[in-house]
Amino acid sequence: MNRHAFIILALFGLTALAGCAGTGHNACNLLPGQAACARPSLSASTPGPQVAASQFFGDAGASDYERRFLALLAHNQLGAMDRANGTGPYGRNRRDVQNSGFRATYSTLQQLAEPLARTHLPSANGGSGVGHFDGRWRVSRQTLYIDAAARPSSPKSFDFSGLQARSTEIVVRQAGEQPVEIEATCDGALAIRAAGASRTIAAGAAFRFRLSGEDDTVSLFPSDGLNRCTARIRSSLVPAGAPLTIRREETADPALASFDSRYERCPVPESAGLDALERAFYASRWLSQTCALPVGEPRLLRKSRDGFNAKVEALMGAPLSDAAIDKGDPELPLDFSRAPRLKLIYLSSLEFKADFSGCIIERLIRHHAALGTKVRILVTDVLEREKDDAMLHRLAAEFPNVELQEYRWRADHGAPIDEQISQLHKTHHIKMLATLAVDPARSRVIIGGRNIHDGFLFHSPIDLSRYPDLQQYGKTDGFSLNYYSNWSDFDIEFADRATVETLAAHLSTIWLRDADTNLARPFSIPVHGNGRPQGNARHFISVPYEDDHALEDYFVELVDAARQHIQIVNPYLNLTPSLAHAFDRALARGVKIDIVGRIDLKGDIGGKFLTALNKLFVEKYGDRINIREFKAPDVVLHSKIMMIDERLVAISSVNLNNRSFFHDSENGMMVLDPAFYVRMKPIYDDYLAHSNPVSSNVTIPWIYRLLFDEAWVKQAF
Repeated sequence: MNRHAFIILALFGLTALAGCAGTGHNACNLLPGQAACARPSLSASTPGPQVAASQFFGDAGASDYERRFLALLAHNQLGAMDRANGTGPYGRNRRDVQNSGFRATYSTLQQLAEPLARTHLPSANGGSGVGHFDGRWRVSRQTLYIDAAARPSSPKSFDFSGLQARSTEIVVRQAGEQPVEIEATCDGALAIRAAGASRTIAAGAAFRFRLSGEDDTVSLFPSDGLNRCTARIRSSLVPAGAPLTIRREETADPALASFDSRYERCPVPESAGLDALERAFYASRWLSQTCALPVGEPRLLRKSRDGFNAKVEALMGAPLSDAAIDKGDPELPLDFSRAPRLKLIYLSSLEFKADFSGCIIERLIRHHAALGTKVRILVTDVLEREKDDAMLHRLAAEFPNVELQEYRWRADHGAPIDEQISQLHKTHHIKMLATLAVDPARSRVIIGGRNIHDGFLFHSPIDLSRYPDLQQYGKTDGFSLNYYSNWSDFDIEFADRATVETLAAHLSTIWLRDADTNLARPFSIPVHGNGRPQGNARHFISVPYEDDHALEDYFVELVDAARQHIQIVNPYLNLTPSLAHAFDRALARGVKIDIVGRIDLKGDIGGKFLTALNKLFVEKYGDRINIREFKAPDVVLHSKIMMIDERLVAISSVNLNNRSFFHDSENGMMVLDPAFYVRMKPIYDDYLAHSNPVSSNVTIPWIYRLLFDEAWVKQAF
């Protein structure tokens, strides 16, 4: 495509951030006259002088929070315009674009994004506390799974979210093989798009559509005035039809909408009274963070079964016995007599496998779904295999109050080849199970490094051949999605009500992200604090392609703040250039760095390739850093822990590689508390006791050295 065409595409909004100037398949285009669509979106088609917070967010554009959010949106739209036009970092001088609209828009966006030039955000006026954001900025897209054989006669209810949305789409997807016909009426207008054609339905008018086969889809675009649809699902199994109710979530459950829209105003102490590590911890940055919370007495989950059973107990009220786990029977009886009554379940994981672990968790979730609990599941689409999809899609079809998001990052139109490849590479790597109970004392949140996969529970694959719907793993070493490793990992569980609710609300910013770009709104802004905050723990969520790699800046600042000792447990050691420079500076000023890693990553996806990357790190730092190899030969270390100066502890999903800082979404907890370090020290010592020194004399095959000479290869991993 020539340059002139790229400019035209940008100016007509094909790189738009929000729905009203998108590809034409959204409510703004199909339902003209919507209030949110009357305002200009933050896109290349909007003339520069018209781009302002008040116009983009409607009536919500004047606060410090909206200005911070607008800066992030403008920054990302600048990147989209550069990619679409080949300008800036992509080689072409922006002055060569002979279009006044492009230049005016770009100039205005630069002004709006200017605050990102500063690593730390200045404190805003006003007090601390909780706010609520109601600006309409995103494309909302959710999937309603339909399977005629899934509880075929039972009434079903599905809630769609239009919260903060300029355009809302419900993708009705056939999850089974049985053809179905859906007929409905709604209390507001909507548009329907099927088989490439669109039509508009007036409020109160009856309509119908058909799903003919597996994975067939129809999209519904509800208008602002639509709050409820009454439908029937007809099939050969139920000719009379089973009732289906579709509701607008923010109308049906305003308490949840308030929960989902919250943000925090975090008091930041004056830096003059803080040392470098304290300044780094309390600083407000473009990274999405909570305010400082009291760490309390969280449960440390070092053993594999403790980690799995913590999830079981959060959902069932009691753990499984060792004998029950040893049997490896995914259909074992489950006792729900002590199960908490839950209002909301969040499960966010890199993957959710159809194996013993996944089947047990699915059955536990199914119990709560049958009682009406709202369930939100986030997984990575590219890592889910056919059986995994079938299990999750069946669950969502049987209980539409189980909502499933399968994350897939999509490159902008016209993006360079490396970003096109990234569509198969970027993953959702945020790990969290949050259960919000009717009795708040029974609420739990678990974060760390474990996924829903048998490799985090069993030393070797168990025999599931009797269950054709479940995965039967093989031992592999290479690029295979049927991989199996036994991973040694670490999680942490919080039971404090305020902490659980805060972390779950923080995850809501990811759940309610923009469906086209995966951009999420920030969770907090800084305000002037009076004295030192009472809290000593902060949760973070990183979306590196949105926040200008703020997590990398944070880790660099923490390493630069170290004065005595850095202790690390991490299996992936491919530092970004900035982080490598920070390591070099720390070593130069005499900071001792100890790392327990897993240099040989045989059994992981692409294990030989990743092993070679780890060896490059050993080759560079082996004579300056005490690097130790986790010594169990058939266990892959998977924990991600960093401790600095016996005061700060980071427990997270973050690997010390380019993926975590440039490509994947991540989360974790930072704790600044010497007493918590004392609790964590035996965990670290246990890893140390199960490790051996690593020699800096390593052998790296020439083909890998040749590959790693290309900077983009190392940046990809």
